[in-house]
Amino acid sequence: MCPEEYVGYENLIRFIEDRALQHLDGDIIEIGAYMGGGTVKLAGFARKYNKKVFAIDTFDPGIDRTVGRGGVTAGEVYEAFLEGSSMFEVYEKATRGLDNIVTIRADSRQVSLPEAQRFFFGFVDGCHQKTYVESDFTLIWPLLVSRGAIGFHDYRFDDWPEVTLAVDKIVADHKEQIKEIVEIKGRGDVSTLLLVKR
Repeated sequence: MCPEEYVGYENLIRFIEDRALQHLDGDIIEIGAYMGGGTVKLAGFARKYNKKVFAIDTFDPGIDRTVGRGGVTAGEVYEAFLEGSSMFEVYEKATRGLDNIVTIRADSRQVSLPEAQRFFFGFVDGCHQKTYVESDFTLIWPLLVSRGAIGFHDYRFDDWPEVTLAVDKIVADHKEQIKEIVEIKGRGDVSTLLLVKR
């Protein structure tokens, strides 16, 4: 099973459709594209509505040094799935032919986006360290339209507790700006927490 299958992108797309978010202004942003499997699903959906997907990733599996159970880092997990392949080459092959993907090959903490850019949906599944999760939220939230949503993968996952800590703090600090909170299950014991903006 590839890592993207643990996310449950079909559930994310169903969430978008149930709330008709695709009819709002803006595009989709994904932080943490990895091998591109999820990016392809989001882009295929977005394409039907003339929307783009902005995919941000360093494509360097070793950058995520978050330590999980048994002392294994997230980067080591990613490298195991890649089996010696280049992450960026795998991503490029997966996304080939989709002209509505804007790939930003950079550390998400160093990315700035045009003030005029708007998103109706954001998905955070990049580096699992607390500072990164908070920074990724700070990048997306100001550009998220009213009634748009941002999702945090691995919200409930014992291996990456810093994600839970970061998202809980985000919720507490921005509760007046949040209209709805929804938790959806992925595969296994992993879940995504979605925040709908007022």
